[in-house]
Amino acid sequence: MSSKQLIAVVCCQKQVAGYDVQSVNEFYLNAIRDFGGLPVLIPAGSDEADLDQLLATVDGVLLPGSHSNVAPEHYGADHEEPKQDPGRDQLALYVIRQCAVLGIPVLGICRGFQEMNVALGGTLHPQVHCKTNALDHREPNDPDFSVKYAVSHALEVIPGGNFANWLGETRSVSVNSLHGQGVETLAPALKIEAVAPDGLIEAFSLSNHPYFIGVQWHPEWFATELFMSKLLFSHFIQAAQALKELRNGKTANRRQGCEASQVT
Repeated sequence: MSSKQLIAVVCCQKQVAGYDVQSVNEFYLNAIRDFGGLPVLIPAGSDEADLDQLLATVDGVLLPGSHSNVAPEHYGADHEEPKQDPGRDQLALYVIRQCAVLGIPVLGICRGFQEMNVALGGTLHPQVHCKTNALDHREPNDPDFSVKYAVSHALEVIPGGNFANWLGETRSVSVNSLHGQGVETLAPALKIEAVAPDGLIEAFSLSNHPYFIGVQWHPEWFATELFMSKLLFSHFIQAAQALKELRNGKTANRRQGCEASQVT
């Protein structure tokens, strides 16, 4: 039996050459594999009973980025949003809420970060670059991925959080930036881990949870080489391993209890 941690990855629904497809960027799957996990895809369109069965078996969930955006109706807004993916919204928002309650490790990236905020009651700004004194956080219009994912700005790490604990005395890290939307109002249960120079929230966590972390940038790019990416993914997989061991321990205890009752 494989000892790898099973990491469920939320899929997007897209049309490719007229076909309806479920999709995940390979960067995310490679990052999971590189840190010792085994990615498994969760297709949009799964019903809640099936998702509950799946969540009872996986050790963590990754919410990848996407060029689509969370539908405004999910956070009480009514602006037009041409880049929607209703199937992904339905899937991701349910999975996030279940993971928050069940203590399943979750790492959300870009759209996943925004989904986590919305799922727990936060709101989004549809065009961050239009805000007063805001940076332009949008994806560079360049086909070269080394340009697209190049370092864009620094982050200020907030004292007292997971990042501060991981980084020690380091209080600033540099990240890429490929997003148009961002957090407007933070969900009440979440706490800020890091902010951009313009004050935009770039990372948050959920208190009293083994690992519930969202980041606005893309750590999956060169994940094994960039310091902050290594911290995010290694701690994520460690949390997944801890859940795996906890579940295995409970299963072993139940078996021993059954065997003892049979002998008696």
